Formats: sequence, structure tokens, C-alpha cells
Amino acid sequence: MSRIPPNDEIPLPLDETPGGATMSSLFRVMAHRPQVAQLSIQLVEAAMRTGTVDPKLKELLAIRVSQVNACFY
Repeated sequence: MSRIPPNDEIPLPLDETPGGATMSSLFRVMAHRPQVAQLSIQLVEAAMRTGTVDPKLKELLAIRVSQVNACFY
């Protein structure tokens, strides 16, 4: 649980995308600063949803990296 409570009142576009729900708590904390949240969401979308590598493989890699580092994804 974060020290800053999540802001559940703001709808996030990541809630509707595969894998987005796992990161929603992070972006809900950022939602207290909407501009920071929006730019961060754009960065994640660009990194995870575009390019030549299959997005499913990117999700698997993100999960594995979090496992190796013993952190929650």
C-alpha cells in the first residue's frame, strides 16, 4: 500500500487495456497530479503497445523482470 492514497475518482485509460489493471494503483496515486499521470500513461503506452516486439511478449518480460527483482507487478 502506498503512503499516498489512490485517487479512485479519475477514470484511467489503462483500465481498459490488457495488463493495464496491474498498474492502475500506481497511476491512481499519480492521478493527484493529472499532468504527471497523463504523461506517464503516454510513456507506458508508447513502450508497451508500439514497436516491432509483440505486446504480449513485452508483458511477459515485465512480469519476469519483476519476479527476478522480487517486486509486485
